[in-house]
Amino acid sequence: MPDATPTHDTAAARILVVDDEPTNLKLADAMLRSDGYRELVLVQDPRELLARYAEAPADLILLDLNMPHLDGYAVMAQLKALGDPLLPPILVLTAQASHEHLLRSLTAGARDFVTKPFDRAELLMRVRNLLDAHLAHRLLYQQRDVLEQMVRLRTQELHRSR
Repeated sequence: MPDATPTHDTAAARILVVDDEPTNLKLADAMLRSDGYRELVLVQDPRELLARYAEAPADLILLDLNMPHLDGYAVMAQLKALGDPLLPPILVLTAQASHEHLLRSLTAGARDFVTKPFDRAELLMRVRNLLDAHLAHRLLYQQRDVLEQMVRLRTQELHRSR
């Protein structure tokens, strides 16, 4: 069995889990905590997701599709509308196993799609891979900001020295 040890700081990775079923939330919480993730936010009512995300942006969102009030597609549309350049990856975790749901989810903004019941080891590896990619993307984004600031400062110095 491959090593499932996360290559990033699991204690610092914030994961939002959105599912209307309390049992599914408890299962996800126990599974992720047993793999070292400590910053978990469990959301049972999808209408609360934007507020919870605004409080503390996530590094990953695990999202069910079939929920009352707002389905997973509507949640993805709300997140996309934020225009956040560092929007976390969304892993759809659903009982909807059809190819149509898979394609619609990926089109709506999901980065990955896993059907219930799922293989625990596979799901944890997908979580790790998505987190690794997101954290690398965030680092590149931050480096871009640093480089832009350095260029601005150097440009100002050059203008002053004329």
